[in-house]
Amino acid sequence: EVRDALARAKAAQKAVAEYSQAQIDRVCEAMARAVREAAYPLARSAVEETGIGRVHYKILKNLFGSQATWDSIKDEKTVGVIRRDEAQGILEVATPAGVIAGIVPTTNPTSTAAFKALVGVKGRNAVVLSPHPRAVRCIADTVDVMRKAIQAQGAPADLVISLQHPTLESTGALMKSEDTAII
Repeated sequence: EVRDALARAKAAQKAVAEYSQAQIDRVCEAMARAVREAAYPLARSAVEETGIGRVHYKILKNLFGSQATWDSIKDEKTVGVIRRDEAQGILEVATPAGVIAGIVPTTNPTSTAAFKALVGVKGRNAVVLSPHPRAVRCIADTVDVMRKAIQAQGAPADLVISLQHPTLESTGALMKSEDTAII
């Protein structure tokens, strides 16, 4: 499962590696909007599956992990030249890292999945999430919401993938893989 997820994510990331700032921002904005609109059912799913927290607090966290996160990063440049220091002769150019492994806890699974996916995709990276075993379904639901939004923007859904059968071994394999650029 890890090898397949990484291969799919790597292909998706390559497909968006040359996206313009406007293109990647449209994808991220759609992801944030989709999670914001699904904040209640995702919150309910998280509480039901994990037994942790209260739905109204999870709704707020989902809004923070999606819309508030997007609002805080939407104006950040992640494509092309992001800084020039003529005096020092420094030119900083943003490039994607590749595939990011995201470990998602059981405590705030849906909001954490949304946050990690948004910040990863904003940099034109793909994200493979390894959910806590007691939060697999609600994280998969969150990822499904984002994947549909990504596809609706014409980008590959595999920019965000969640492992369906996470174990300590699969999470270890995800983190140790040569195809994982950042954990």
